[in-house]
Formats: sequence, C-alpha cells, structure tokens
Amino acid sequence: MSTTIDARCLMCGKTYAINEEHQDYKKLAAKEKEPTFICDLCNRKVRHEADEDRKPKKPI
Repeated sequence: MSTTIDARCLMCGKTYAINEEHQDYKKLAAKEKEPTFICDLCNRKVRHEADEDRKPKKPI
C-alpha cells in the first residue's frame, strides 16, 4: 500500500493526494506544516500564458 500526503496547490487552492510516485513527494514529506506545491494544471496554465505573451503581436 502506498502512502499519500494531502497537499494544497498554491495557485488554485485545491487539495491533492500526492503518492510516492510524484516527483515532489520527498520534498513535501519533509515539510512539517501544511505542504503546498503548484499542481500540474496550474503549471501548464502559467506556461501557456507565458508562451502566448512571448509571441509577436499581430498588426491590426
């Protein structure tokens, strides 16, 4: 049975159950208080917005 940690996303506030296979599990397990991280959905959203912002603007 794998152990899980309940961690909250810093951006959207949702609580996720993080299991041992997650890349940030060791870092989250080391925290004494409420563990927080940025979820995959928010990470992709920020990356998409940054990529769109870097694109050249189309002339009107």
